[in-house]
Formats: sequence, structure tokens, C-alpha cells
Amino acid sequence: MFSTLKRWNSVASAGKSDRSRRTVIVEPKACYPKPDPKAEATWVALRAPAVLRGPSPDALALLAHLPAGLLEQTARDYPHLIEKFAANWLSPQSMHKVFDSLTFETRSGRQGFPFEVLSELTDLRERYENAQPR
Repeated sequence: MFSTLKRWNSVASAGKSDRSRRTVIVEPKACYPKPDPKAEATWVALRAPAVLRGPSPDALALLAHLPAGLLEQTARDYPHLIEKFAANWLSPQSMHKVFDSLTFETRSGRQGFPFEVLSELTDLRERYENAQPR
């Protein structure tokens, strides 16, 4: 048995040293499609912050639907929240989750919103909930 184990170790170590000495050359594939500049521009536009790309048509429609000045400070300081409201506006369940995630602390170490923004969010939540059928 000892001779079998010794022979197995020598074969295993020989195979290991052979593998470690091999060099594998990987050629880049030439079959990748060339990037489409139009698709690249679309991707860059989608990944840009909301401040740089401007409000979406849905966000503009939501702001036009609400009373003047209701989300003025929020739209100026936190435009991504307006986009979030516009995306979830037609679903009461989603809007309640959005309101809860904004008003209740779920992550420690957060400072919260300034008073003006918090009062706008509270007014919006109250108006939204009063407008929903019971």
C-alpha cells in the first residue's frame, strides 16, 4: 500500500507541476459587435443623474397636476424623489411604501430631510391619502 501511495503522490505532483508551467494564450474574439453610438448615448442618458438629464415627462405632468408650489423645494433639492413619485403615483400601495421609506428611518446614520422638504412631503402624503377612495 505504501508503494501505491508513493507512486500516486509522484504522479499527482508531476501532473500539478506540468499544469502550472503551461501557458494559455487567449485570443480576443473578433465576433463581438461594434458598439452602436445611438445605444451608447441612450445608456449614458439613462445613467446620468436626474439633475443633468432634466425631469421626465411623467414628473412634469405630476408637478403640473399638483397645486403650485407644493413640491417646490423638493423638486429643486431632490429631483429623484419627484421621479419616484411620478413612477408610483397610480399605485396606492407603492405610494404608501414610498412615503413610508421617506418618512421612517430604515437605515441608521441618516440625517433626514430639511424641515421645508419634510413639510412638503407630509402635505403631499396627506393630499394623496385624502384623494384615495375609501
